[in-house]
Amino acid sequence: MFSALKFLMVLVLVVVVTRADQRQQVVDFHRPCLDHHDIEDDDLHFALDKLKSRDDDEFYLHFFCVAKQGHFMTEDGTVNTDNFENDMKDIIDPENMPNVAAIIRMCLIQKNTVLETIRHAVDCFMAADHNL
Repeated sequence: MFSALKFLMVLVLVVVVTRADQRQQVVDFHRPCLDHHDIEDDDLHFALDKLKSRDDDEFYLHFFCVAKQGHFMTEDGTVNTDNFENDMKDIIDPENMPNVAAIIRMCLIQKNTVLETIRHAVDCFMAADHNL
C-alpha cells in the first residue's frame, strides 16, 4: 500500500513539473511579444489559468504578434495553421500537441479584420481545456 501511494505521489509530481516546464516554454516563446506590447507575465498566466483576461486591444495584439512569430498568421492577418504542429514542436509538449493543435484549428478562424480574428481566437482558446 505504501509503495502504491509513493508511486502515485511521484507521478503527480512528474505531471506538475512537466506542466510547469511546458508553461515556462510558452511564456519564453511569448517573451518578445510580451515585452513589445508591455504585457506582464501575470497577465498571460491569469489568462491561461482562466482567472481573468485583459480586454484591451494591446493584449490581443500581443497574441497577434505571437501568431506571426509562430507562423500561423501572416503579417497581413491571414490564418494558416497547416504547419502548426511542426512550427510549435519545440514549444508544446508532444503529449499535449494534438489537444492544442485541435483547439487552434477550431478557434483561429479568418474574420474580417486582424483584431476580430485574434479576439475570437484568443477568447475561444482561453475557454478551452488547453492544458498550458
